[in-house]
Amino acid sequence: MADRLLVFANEEVQELLKEKFVPVAADDWYQRRRKDRVGEFFAKVVDQSPRKGNHTKQGHYVFTATGKLLGFNNNRGPERRLKMMRDALTAWEELPVSERTMVVPAPGKNDEGFHRELPEGGQIVKVFTRCLEEREGRLQKLSAEKIGNLSAVDHLWLRKEEIMKLEGLIESGGGEISKDLSLRIARFHLRDNTRGEPRDWKKDEVRGCSLKVDGRGIVTGNFLIESGDGKMGYQGKIEGVIAVKEGRLTKFDTLVIGDHWGHSRYTGGARPGRNPMGQVFRLSEGKKESDRIPPQAIRWAPGYWEPEK
Repeated sequence: MADRLLVFANEEVQELLKEKFVPVAADDWYQRRRKDRVGEFFAKVVDQSPRKGNHTKQGHYVFTATGKLLGFNNNRGPERRLKMMRDALTAWEELPVSERTMVVPAPGKNDEGFHRELPEGGQIVKVFTRCLEEREGRLQKLSAEKIGNLSAVDHLWLRKEEIMKLEGLIESGGGEISKDLSLRIARFHLRDNTRGEPRDWKKDEVRGCSLKVDGRGIVTGNFLIESGDGKMGYQGKIEGVIAVKEGRLTKFDTLVIGDHWGHSRYTGGARPGRNPMGQVFRLSEGKKESDRIPPQAIRWAPGYWEPEK
């Protein structure tokens, strides 16, 4: 994570990306598995790189619209990245004009096993996570020199029928939010993703998560999540407000404050002991492509929608 931040914080890297390249971001987990035209194109590019034959295909690739690889680098410092980008531009300039353009074919049918779309009528809630520390008598974001001081972003997806249930619950005077939705939030979104890709919580690790909404849309709740060995966990409270009108969310603003401890395989560097962490859930219009990135945990789609599994 730290080396990626160094790379993309570099002003020259940013300038080159804006002026000379067409940036594309994709999740290697999906791309290397999908059996469709997108997957075939990805495999064509990767097979020209040092990643050929590897389990993971993660990295940064520079390639033409025809699929010719011009450069590859995997999470190095800005100097190496800049050299790779400059070398790729030189290789581009040396290509004949015929290899620089092509008629882009129709994308064809997606491999539904490895393609995620927001269900019809569903809505998106952005989830911002930030590690906190107490300074000057109040909770604040980590100081700039500490690892994990930036906010991480994920997306909570809700189906149309879940939104309608929330509307009915509020109109009836309130009560417990459905177990499926509460458990989805707990297992897949109450996580520390500020330093890398966290693992999902197991169902039996959610020791408690009670979410309620009253007739005014006021949300309250408490949660305790802990790994079997007790080395990782998260405990805190949730409060906020939800508003629904004619089957559509018009507001979903909730704040989570709690103590988090421990780390998983890809989230190393956690602070020792229990430390404060905060999360904000906020309704998104979903107009930007970046807002429509699938939830990280929806790789296992049946389990995301039915977290009791």
